Amino acid sequence: MNTMQDLRIVELQERQGMAFGVQQIVSTLVAGSILVMIGLYTYSKVSGSIDQSGFTASENTTLTNVRTNVTSGFDLSSILFIVVAAVGIVGAVMLAFK
Repeated sequence: MNTMQDLRIVELQERQGMAFGVQQIVSTLVAGSILVMIGLYTYSKVSGSIDQSGFTASENTTLTNVRTNVTSGFDLSSILFIVVAAVGIVGAVMLAFK
């Protein structure tokens, strides 16, 4: 009887651990998406308010490079969410078949 009760306790602890892991992944995805939205909003406001009327050709090139790199960074940030979700799915599957 004691062994059966111990097994139930271990199973309950594993389920609680899995639920905690899923909760952490969902929290990470929500917080990350909010941060990306704030970053995109800030970037669009700052980028749109830069007055380029007195810029030299070199300054225009630099600004174009900065805009390109920032846009690429935000494009790549979507991959981060895919990786976090994939880690969560793999972790849940591994715990389910443990």
